[in-house]
Amino acid sequence: MVRRIIVLLGALFFLAGLTWALPLHAAFSSDDGTAAGIKLKELAGTDLGSIHTSTIPEASASKQNSKSISEMEEKVILHSSYNRMLSTTDATYSNSVTAVTYDNTSPDGAVYIGPGTQTSGYITAEGESRWFLTQVDSPLKLTALMNPGAAVDYDLSLYKLDEATGILNRVSYSQKGSGQYEQLSHVAGPGYYFVLVQSYVGSDTVNPFTLYLGVSDTYDANEPDDNPWFAKNQGSTTFSSRQNIDNFLDEDWTKISLPRNAPVRLLLNNTSAYGVYRLDLYDGNLGSLGYLDQNTQGQVQLPAGDYYIRVWAPSSFDLTTPYTLSVSYQAADVARVSIDNITTDGGVQGFIDYGYGDKWRIKSNILISGRAFDASGNPVANAPVTAALRVTINQQIFQASTTTDSLGYFSVSLNNLTPAAGNYSYYNNGLSIHYFDIIPIVFFSGDKQVTANINSLYHFAYQIRA
Repeated sequence: MVRRIIVLLGALFFLAGLTWALPLHAAFSSDDGTAAGIKLKELAGTDLGSIHTSTIPEASASKQNSKSISEMEEKVILHSSYNRMLSTTDATYSNSVTAVTYDNTSPDGAVYIGPGTQTSGYITAEGESRWFLTQVDSPLKLTALMNPGAAVDYDLSLYKLDEATGILNRVSYSQKGSGQYEQLSHVAGPGYYFVLVQSYVGSDTVNPFTLYLGVSDTYDANEPDDNPWFAKNQGSTTFSSRQNIDNFLDEDWTKISLPRNAPVRLLLNNTSAYGVYRLDLYDGNLGSLGYLDQNTQGQVQLPAGDYYIRVWAPSSFDLTTPYTLSVSYQAADVARVSIDNITTDGGVQGFIDYGYGDKWRIKSNILISGRAFDASGNPVANAPVTAALRVTINQQIFQASTTTDSLGYFSVSLNNLTPAAGNYSYYNNGLSIHYFDIIPIVFFSGDKQVTANINSLYHFAYQIRA
C-alpha cells in the first residue's frame, strides 16, 4: 500500500512538474521597438523559451555579406580640398532638424554637422548620395545614427580625411535592410570625418532622413561594435564579456558561430541601479530570433551557422557600471542525471533504508551533487539542470537550477524546506522512533524532465527516545 502511495505521488509530481517546475521559460512580451528615436520593424513572434520575440531590424542576406551594385567606395578623392587644410567654415553649416535639400551630393559640398547635433535632408533619386562633415579635436568615440524616415533603403558610411593626399578612407559603415535605421561608431583620432548617406534602393522627397552625431570620451575595449559588421567575433567558444553602454545610442554587437546544432545559453547580468539593458538575438541575416531581459538567463536550440547578439539600453544607461554578457554551449541534450551525494543539516545526513529502500535522508537545507549525461552516456557540459521536490505539508514545491561544468558535474542547493509532517515511522533498534515523510524529487534540463537514479527522499521530521 505504501509503495502504491509513493508511485501515485511520483506520478502526480511528474504531471504537476510540467507546469510548476521551470519558471525559466517566461511568457513572451510584446514590444513596439521604439527607443531613443529609433523606429524598428515589427516582426512576428515565435516561442524560444525565456528569450522573447522582439521588434528587431532586419537586413537581406546580400547586404549582410556584400553588395553587387551601388557599392560605397573604400576610398574617395576630395577634389577641391586636397591641397589645403580643411576648415569647417569652408563647408555648409547645419545645426537644424528642419529638412532641407542641400547641394551636398559630393564630399566637396558636404554639410557640416557638429558632434551632439542632428540634421535632416532628402534623397531625391535612387543611388543619390548626401555628404556631411564633422571635426574631431581629441581622441574619442564617434557615433552616427541615420533614420531613413520611410520604407527606403539608405546606407551609412564614415570616412576620415587624409589631409596630405585629399583621400577619404572609409573607416566604418552600416548596411541594413529597407526602412531600417543605420548606426555606426568609430574610435576616432583628431581630424576631419565625412558621413555619407547613400540610397541603395529608393528615394523619398516627402519624408526626410535624419542624421545624428554623438561623441563619447569613455568607452570599453570592444568598441567600435555598434553594428553587426563590426561585431566582436567570439567564434564558438564559451565566453563572458564585461562592457559598458557609453551613450544613449550605444549598441554592443557580438558574433557567435555554431559548427553544429546546439543549445545556446545566454545571460545578461547588469548590477547597475540606473541602467536598464536588453539582449537581442539575430540569425546570420539579421532576422529576429528574440530578446532577453537583463538579469535573466535563457536557452535556445540553434542550428549550425552564424548569429549576432546585440546589447543596448531601451530606456536608460549607466556609463560607470559595466554589464556582463555570458554565452555557453551545450554539446548535446541531457538524457539522465546521476546523483552521487546529498548533504543536509540537522545531523541526519546519509543514504539509509527506513524500510522502504535505500534513500537519501534530508532535513531543512540540502546540497545535491551529481553528473549529467546524454543518451549515449557521455557527460554533457554547460547544460542547465533543475532539481525540484515537493514536501508533505501544504504540498509546497522547492526547486533550484544550476549549470554543469566542463565535465558534466553539477551541484544545486535547496534551502529552508518546510518541516516534515512525520507520517511514517521507523524503530531504530529499539533505541528510538524516527518519524519522516517520503517525498518525490525530479530533475529537468531546460523544459524536459530527465531520468535519474533517485526519485524520492526520506524527509526527517523528529525522533522520540524508546
